[in-house]
Amino acid sequence: MIRMNKRATPLSRGEPDEDLYDTGARSTTALELRDFGEEANSRLLNRGKEHGRDKGVEVAATYVMSNTNPSALGNNMHTGVFIDGDDPVLWDPAGDYTNREMGSGRALYGPEFSPEDYLRYQLTDGPDVTVRKFNTTPEQEAEIRKRIDDIGGGGFLTCTKNVTEAISGIGPFVEVDETWWPAKLDSQLRSLNKHVGEAEDVQSLRHLLSKRNRLGANK
Repeated sequence: MIRMNKRATPLSRGEPDEDLYDTGARSTTALELRDFGEEANSRLLNRGKEHGRDKGVEVAATYVMSNTNPSALGNNMHTGVFIDGDDPVLWDPAGDYTNREMGSGRALYGPEFSPEDYLRYQLTDGPDVTVRKFNTTPEQEAEIRKRIDDIGGGGFLTCTKNVTEAISGIGPFVEVDETWWPAKLDSQLRSLNKHVGEAEDVQSLRHLLSKRNRLGANK
């Protein structure tokens, strides 16, 4: 390794110092190599932060269930929503899905509820049930939960209206318009192309629930 030794030499001489260039062998210790590696890693990490490459966060997901089986109002049976993850919630506004922890139309919080059981219940109306999965951040999920609490159980035929009020304008649902009709909401969600998966039976829903994602930015 070439090392420069700059001695204080009068500039007026115009002559280089005889030891200006020292080409003698110089050993590198393990400690120096370690310090160099740590410094290089630190610079790479900071450069990634400067360019926004460390913004990915692990997320759960928000799922919208659209039951579009035939009813007295056309293909508009019901709409529900649930959030999977560390703080799950299932909301069946103006619905009649019940279990020992939840009455009709009330939100169920915690790990007690079963998304698969909820889908099975909807499928008793017929095969036209779709669950769409959307990546959402913890902040977005907290806002949806707050709206669910504010809206409550809902009244007669307000399931889809309530769901759109709970999700509209948040994350992947930023362009969702309020509607009273399950088929219209599901058409909106499909055409927006923001969902990251969908399920129409228990097996495919179980597969969606098993997948975890890292999200840098919403689609």
